[in-house]
Amino acid sequence: MDVTTVLAEAERRVGALDLRRIIASPLADVAVGVVLAFLALAQLNDRSALTLLAAMLATLPHALRRKHPWPVVAMVSFGALGLLYTGVLPNHPLLAVLLSGALTLYTIACRLGPLRVGLTVGTVTALLLAVAFVLGGPEYLLSFLMGDSRTLSWLLALFLGTVTVVFLAHVRRSSGTIREMRADNLETLREQAAMAERARIAREMHDIVAHSVSKIAVQAETAPYTLDGLDERTRQEFAEIATSARTTLTEMRRLLGVLRADVVTAPETAPQPGLARLPELVERHEGEVDLDVVGEAFPVPQAVDVSAYRIIQEALTNARVHAPGARVSIELAYRPALLALRITDNGPGPSGEIGETGDGHGLVGMRERALALGGWFTAGPGPSGGFLIQVGLPLE
Repeated sequence: MDVTTVLAEAERRVGALDLRRIIASPLADVAVGVVLAFLALAQLNDRSALTLLAAMLATLPHALRRKHPWPVVAMVSFGALGLLYTGVLPNHPLLAVLLSGALTLYTIACRLGPLRVGLTVGTVTALLLAVAFVLGGPEYLLSFLMGDSRTLSWLLALFLGTVTVVFLAHVRRSSGTIREMRADNLETLREQAAMAERARIAREMHDIVAHSVSKIAVQAETAPYTLDGLDERTRQEFAEIATSARTTLTEMRRLLGVLRADVVTAPETAPQPGLARLPELVERHEGEVDLDVVGEAFPVPQAVDVSAYRIIQEALTNARVHAPGARVSIELAYRPALLALRITDNGPGPSGEIGETGDGHGLVGMRERALALGGWFTAGPGPSGGFLIQVGLPLE
């Protein structure tokens, strides 16, 4: 295996690593707790059992800080009190203990607001000062507060680090909340767009099917008067067919009312357009359009006819909005059991908000139309750039 292959494989593996998942894993917490404990033990000069136990309590529990945050905070606080009692603090401030304190405050800050964090830190500080006063009186408390310059430097660093950690935790929580709100709003907009498009499709399908059912009803009602020699049983069957057709029309109107219950739109009174008006649509487009018909054109079901026209209409609208001036190519392929559409342009291609899954509202409508007829829909970057839409509409 050559060096280039090895480097490429290493780059692929590094790129596949998710640092956020690694940092947030329980194993990372265990590693942090163990490292802090070993660092604290290495810095200790006093090797008494009480000091060792206090140092372990002040650092090692961080291995469980995500799963049991509050017990960990309590144990770390007791460990700090133990180090204070043995005299390690504040005379010999340990870096591991200071890091443990900052990590403890970060754990609290991730679960509480800034105000509650301030109250918690103030309570813990007051408790430490009270213990210092009880252990040694006013003189010990004064030495605790006014120790040597190294102690003051460590305490100042801990204070500034704590403020920074609390601020970063608050920013993180706020950013997470904003992201969740944006995601919820985007999902709501998508659902509303899909609902509106379904209502529009329902109106169009109602017009198409209603025309056919009405024709059945009229023919069934007029058949006894236009055909001679019908017996009574045949006349009765024609009457039942007419009654069933009228009932079907009524139920369709009720179903359409249910689909439109949550969408307020103006009724459409114009006839539904079809592929016969496609040249007119192409001429109205503001830009160059190439229309290519593959295969011999033949009449298709009206639902497919209307949906194909609407999909091409929406695709041209998207091209005009997102790729003004781009050249659009439309391929309309007539196959024995499928009407295939392929619409592409030479524009800049999909933006960050519209990818292969098609998050734009216009793409939602096109997908809904294709799926409503049992077809398929794909949208995304074209093989040579630009944007590509492919649709398959079954004819049966």
